[in-house]
Amino acid sequence: MMRTLRISRLATALFTATLLGGSIATGFADAAPVAAFGACPDGSVLPNRGVRCAVVSVPMNYADPDGPRIDLTVSRIAATEQRLGVIVANPGGPGADTLDYWAQRVDTLPAELGAHYDRVAVQPRGLRWATPLRCGADSNNPEGEQVSLGGGNRDVIKKACDAALPGYLDTITTESTARDLDEVRAALGVERISYLGTSYGTYLGAVYASLFPARVDRMVLDSNVDPDWVWTEEFAQQQVAGKQRLDDLFAWIAEHHERYGLGDTAFQVYQNWVRLVVNQGGGWYANLTPPPASVSDLPGKLPEPLADIARDGFNGSMEQSGKVQNLLRTLVSGGASAQVPLVGATAVATYTRTFWPVFAKAMAEANTDPANVAQLLAIEGATSTDPTGRFVFAAITCNENAVPGRPELLGAAVATIATGGNAMDARADMVRSGMSCGSWRPVAKPVPITGRDLRTPPLLLQSRHDALTQYEGGPAMARALNGSLVTVEGGDHGTFGRGNSAVDDAVMTYLRTGLVNISHADQAPLPTG
Repeated sequence: MMRTLRISRLATALFTATLLGGSIATGFADAAPVAAFGACPDGSVLPNRGVRCAVVSVPMNYADPDGPRIDLTVSRIAATEQRLGVIVANPGGPGADTLDYWAQRVDTLPAELGAHYDRVAVQPRGLRWATPLRCGADSNNPEGEQVSLGGGNRDVIKKACDAALPGYLDTITTESTARDLDEVRAALGVERISYLGTSYGTYLGAVYASLFPARVDRMVLDSNVDPDWVWTEEFAQQQVAGKQRLDDLFAWIAEHHERYGLGDTAFQVYQNWVRLVVNQGGGWYANLTPPPASVSDLPGKLPEPLADIARDGFNGSMEQSGKVQNLLRTLVSGGASAQVPLVGATAVATYTRTFWPVFAKAMAEANTDPANVAQLLAIEGATSTDPTGRFVFAAITCNENAVPGRPELLGAAVATIATGGNAMDARADMVRSGMSCGSWRPVAKPVPITGRDLRTPPLLLQSRHDALTQYEGGPAMARALNGSLVTVEGGDHGTFGRGNSAVDDAVMTYLRTGLVNISHADQAPLPTG
């Protein structure tokens, strides 16, 4: 186990800048660091990658800085040559583990980055290794009340969470997480940090830049959240953004019909996909086509509780609301794969083309033998998270949701499904209904995003057909931060470090000089073999 290293600010003078691996180039002023690095928690990082970890104590509630404190684990891989700065990364979520971010990418990120930057990752509050959010849990039931954290009666949920650590639930917000980053920056003894954020990590970075512009050196935001969609509309848009990417995926599989045998046109591949999803019990998930002529043409039954709503209408009962909330959490998190392996694997395949060959092979195996779904389940598992990730996701999105729900859209979603309409449109309306948070009302207002006082405008990367963060998020975030947008063709979610030399070179040029020398790049090449 990692030895906990909590160092008081009074002990600052006992440490020197050598703990960070050397001096920082002009523009950084080393203070005596507070963070002392040692072994990382068991199972948190890949071995033999040079990762070291420290524990940094931060205020639980920044409105009460002298009150209770929590512990965050920080990982670092030191620069191997002359250090030009410190770059902090967040891969998204909310609710994604971060400690292993850099170690997992040692072989795919540009070598120049590792040579000249200390690569740091801060485990977000509420997750394992960062004072986990525990609500009603005990040794016999480690998840406890957390199974209902994403919806239902907030008073009940808050009571369960406060039993473990009073007031903690209300502090699980993007603003608190951004303030944690600045506490870590100070503990590292540096005046400014650079930042790399992907997906939700772009929003976290934007909030940090808005709160602490003088502490930002360079900022790279990859696959951006639209700052005006936080959060209901962001996830509603996510439900429909994947349609184009699915068409691209089916077309690519059709081009390789001789290898996979799933059809030589995109429509034929789609037909095979629908048949397999229906056979696996997916029913309405498979309906991505225009409405059929009659309800009898539906590929499956309405899922509960939508069947009840279709028969009786939405009555708002606790039992009915709870079932709707569970369904919505399944849709937003992609958790349908537990019952429908092909649906879960397809969702992962829309992240990046690197999954396409293995996905097509797994779909071909299931086509030959319907019982052979092991590889589909393995693909879905590639993006699985620790249970605390689901809890933090729910806490952040419900604590700070700025888009009011529209309950009337739940009926519209049922009507779309019942008449054979596009399942993704129905899913979007279900999310827009606001039922996923139930009676949980936000406790924090999102930080206004601005890049007005940044020394160097950010670099933003956005794929044109990103299935998880709609393209519109890139231009919207660029406008808010006065940043430079690079549009990347294709639909990879996360474009830096995917073997795309044009994107990687642009990022490294920006980190060195602060200049953005391109506005457009082709998609990354598809790996062979």
